[in-house]
Amino acid sequence: MPGRARTLSLLSLFGPEWGTDPYPLYRTLREQGPVHWDRWMRSWLVLGHEEITRLSRDERLTGARIEAFYEQLPASAKSEMSALRDVLSRMMLFNEPPEHTRLRRLIKPGLTPRFIHDMRPLIEEKADELLDRALTGGSLDVIHDYSEPLTREVVARLAGVPGHGMPLLENWQGLLFEFYTQSARQVPRIRALRELFDEGARARHDGSGTDLFSRLIADQLQGGRYTDDEVFANFLLLIDAGQATTTHMIGNAVLALLRHPDQLHLLRDKPELAANAAHEFLRYDSSVQFTSRVALAGIELAGHRIAAGDSVALVLGAGNHDPRRYTDPERLDVTRRASDHLSFGHGIHYCLGAALALAETEIAVARLLARTADLRLAEEPVRIENVNFRFLSRLPVLCTPLA
Repeated sequence: MPGRARTLSLLSLFGPEWGTDPYPLYRTLREQGPVHWDRWMRSWLVLGHEEITRLSRDERLTGARIEAFYEQLPASAKSEMSALRDVLSRMMLFNEPPEHTRLRRLIKPGLTPRFIHDMRPLIEEKADELLDRALTGGSLDVIHDYSEPLTREVVARLAGVPGHGMPLLENWQGLLFEFYTQSARQVPRIRALRELFDEGARARHDGSGTDLFSRLIADQLQGGRYTDDEVFANFLLLIDAGQATTTHMIGNAVLALLRHPDQLHLLRDKPELAANAAHEFLRYDSSVQFTSRVALAGIELAGHRIAAGDSVALVLGAGNHDPRRYTDPERLDVTRRASDHLSFGHGIHYCLGAALALAETEIAVARLLARTADLRLAEEPVRIENVNFRFLSRLPVLCTPLA
């Protein structure tokens, strides 16, 4: 077994000592070195910013792991998981070049800076509409009353989900998490979304589709380079990546400000810092903590040899708190230049929707501060228990609304 056995593991995050705050565990592990073998997870942990950045560009690691996991399942589980396997394996995120390059080309040309700029008025309008309703009583749940319906509306517009399909986006759960926990709860929703998707297939192919998704991919659909199954999988990727993770980026940002009142007051006094602060929120407490890869060949890293076939966990949350990269990383600082954070990944798998997620986080936090004279926790927030995802199920706050 590579490396020497250690008592600490990422699975320690399920315990009471580390469950609500993983960063002290990352610090303890990283103080022993930026790379460790986790014998309980049977995976290498990469905890340093520099090492994560380097491996994210290394072609000897692959993120194409859906089929390998599926083939290890028992026959009964394979039957239940086949629908999830089919869509996940066609997403650009779980493919490598040249297939990754081809699939990424489907959507990337549409997500231009101008497109993101044109989306900002929609985000601002929806944020204010939600706050008009939520602030009347002087309290709100940031997740249920604000960030979740905001990101749901934005992703519905982006993916071209019509009004009658909106209920299919409610309480969205990450598809990869469902797949790895062998849960079939999302399969009926996927099938219903496929029916909705197929309703607009003809309009997309003949160029008459007017929704944002059809406009995003119009040029790429010409010539039959993509099957409807591939387009649908990456339509789901837009929903999957654009909704849950951004919902909790916003929730984590608000919670970070509530626990750092000096930074809340600074941002309220200097709203021009909002765009910079959005990067710092993601560095400080990312909604996704690590991403997994598999080594295709031997790799020497930080005095260790990662063998072909070994699992590798790039612990993004640890890299974002690496003191070799950031001064006083445990402190929230909305003036910090942190645009090199790892929360959107790095290299060819850098998140295509990063600019949109940043815009949503920036606008959501700025509008909440602009519409309230004060903001404070009503009670302790409730987190969803998960090693990889920093998701809040409730974030109740009290406030004094401004006219």
